[in-house]
Amino acid sequence: MRGLTTKRTLLWMVMVLTLLVLAACAGAKNNGNATNTPSESTAAPTTENASPSAPIEKVTLKALMHTSWLKGGMEAVLKDASEKMGFTLEIEKLPEGTDGDNLIKTRFATNDKPDLLFFYPAVKESDGLGKPEEQFVPQDDQPWMANFNKDIWIDAFASSGTFYAAPFGGSNMAVMIYNKKVFESLNLQIPTTMEEFWALSEAVSKSGKVPVYLSAKDAWTLQIPSLQSGAAQDNLQEITNNAYTNKGTMSDFTAKRQGITFLKDVVDKGYANKDFLSDTYDNAQKALTNGDAAMYPMATWVMSDISTKFPDQVNDIGSFLIPFNDTGKNMAGIFPPSAVYVVKGSKQEAAQKFVNYFESVETQNIYFGAEGGIPTIKGVTNTLLTPAELDAQKLAEEGRAGPVGVSPSSGITQYAAGDYPAFLQDLVAGAKTPEQVQEAEQKELVKNAKAKDDPNFK
Repeated sequence: MRGLTTKRTLLWMVMVLTLLVLAACAGAKNNGNATNTPSESTAAPTTENASPSAPIEKVTLKALMHTSWLKGGMEAVLKDASEKMGFTLEIEKLPEGTDGDNLIKTRFATNDKPDLLFFYPAVKESDGLGKPEEQFVPQDDQPWMANFNKDIWIDAFASSGTFYAAPFGGSNMAVMIYNKKVFESLNLQIPTTMEEFWALSEAVSKSGKVPVYLSAKDAWTLQIPSLQSGAAQDNLQEITNNAYTNKGTMSDFTAKRQGITFLKDVVDKGYANKDFLSDTYDNAQKALTNGDAAMYPMATWVMSDISTKFPDQVNDIGSFLIPFNDTGKNMAGIFPPSAVYVVKGSKQEAAQKFVNYFESVETQNIYFGAEGGIPTIKGVTNTLLTPAELDAQKLAEEGRAGPVGVSPSSGITQYAAGDYPAFLQDLVAGAKTPEQVQEAEQKELVKNAKAKDDPNFK
């Protein structure tokens, strides 16, 4: 489950619930909504900057990175790192996807390793780089961790409970995107229970607008509600491990089924757009921004597109949590960023110093002042975030966010569970129930496990 595909198939995510490669765009936005407030001095540990009177020690570090990961944010950081810290990064840019991943595996296998590795979070021995504890420096006790919410990110970033990965780039979140002007015109408030949500939808419907826009022709978009609801799943790692060792089934992901059921309810109650089966992701953006629709279940990366296509409406759009569990546990589903690792070796001390510099609030303000995405480091204020993304960021900072899924633990093989978006198309078309969607996933998982002669599925 590594690497990028096209934007239309979402951003990569270790999504055991669907086992699909997702791709998104959280590219840099230039919409005039940047917040440029200087970071508070107490927001993070100070960077290990040399004093103005001390000579800067020049250090060159070798790094490996996929080509597309080097964008405006990192370019701005590299300039600052050279001027203030004396760091020069010799970055070898690699092909995307599997080709680049295989090159990294070869480098580690032949002991031709970099000082810094820009890779995917939660690296495991099965990724082909060796045992994490032998290859990488743990980050748990590093100063930058003071501004990193371990509880939110442990499933997505930690390797067997230890953090070797430090965040690189921005995250995105599965939420409900909404038109604030439509809400204001109808005197509507953000709902905190499902009863309030359906009452709100009824009010929107009576006004002649679409309460919840669905873009079912682009089947991948139907996943978002279940990615949000699934983030609230208790015992997620245990349930995941059980599913892939035949001790449980996909139906045990009960929180995910809430989001699947939500789609069916939207259609059955008549709150979806009339032509939802033929409407697209692009149609949804237009309907939401011009006020024909009040809400659209989507991840925050949609704001990159809206910023480009409808810049005058960006400030009209916000986001909130679908209150699946009323006033109980409701979480935004997080798509994690990439990661940077300090590789053990002769320059690991200098490489660690760079990572501590990079993850400081001061440097993160430089990064996110030049590139989009939601920061995972708390206290970052200089961003290109839109109001909808700022709403989502607040949820994460309040601890109301979690990963959309986790990988099975080391030693457990992960199998494809079928075409989940297609199963959801069947659902909204009336051909499957929520229970049958998960049964279809289970059938495909078992078939693929048996095809590999997995002894757990004999």
